[in-house]
Amino acid sequence: MKADLGCSENTLQDPDAVMREYKRTGDLKLRNQLVLHYTPQINAAIYSMRSMLLSNIPAEDFFNQGVLTLIEKIDRFQPERGVRFDTYIYKSLRGAMVNYVRKQNWLPNRVWSMGKQLRQVQSELENRLLRTPTSQELADEMHISTAELERLLIEMNAADSVSYEELLEQSIEPVLAEGQTAQDELSNVLKKERCVQLANAIEQLPARHKQVIALCYYENLNLREIGEVLGLTQQRVSQLRASALQKLHEALKEYEEN
Repeated sequence: MKADLGCSENTLQDPDAVMREYKRTGDLKLRNQLVLHYTPQINAAIYSMRSMLLSNIPAEDFFNQGVLTLIEKIDRFQPERGVRFDTYIYKSLRGAMVNYVRKQNWLPNRVWSMGKQLRQVQSELENRLLRTPTSQELADEMHISTAELERLLIEMNAADSVSYEELLEQSIEPVLAEGQTAQDELSNVLKKERCVQLANAIEQLPARHKQVIALCYYENLNLREIGEVLGLTQQRVSQLRASALQKLHEALKEYEEN
């Protein structure tokens, strides 16, 4: 099945009824109808995580992973629990894509090292110049071209996106729709608490950090677009987002240790 990031016309008038009939009969034609019906959910998940698509993983690979996840969730879904399928499939799709990115070992060690160097250089230049350095100044200080700096920012952008998605994946409340045990339900309670803590941690962020997180992960803007909205450079936006993610990780770590 090839990726089609446009809107699908293969919609069902009553997908819940089709789901129930599929569970009763096991008819694969009905499952295929459900897959086609929920394909726009895959496209929506890919779009909302489009910063990852700037990495070396083709969009079609994300789409195919989405289809496999969709089929798996349809087969495991239990309608008798009274939960609508579309209330949790979107989050499941995002989680599957994060897992796929993590398993691909797609980010070279060079990028992690260069990213650390960039943040250090940016901090040093800000202290020296008493202002945000330009792209040219950063590139000169790192002895790279502005084009190389731009590529590094793109790769760091994708890495930060995975980092935040992992935070969400660990904190989002899963739906009890797959025959979970009492132990699973206890785990869900703990995840609810973690989700509350993550929300609180976001509220405690400095205003600029909170704006960047909101624009990036809730409005789905990229670094350039965020910079235009806030009147900042892409480098500054990248720095603010990295700082915000670090603060969120630290807040959750502190909560878990107490």
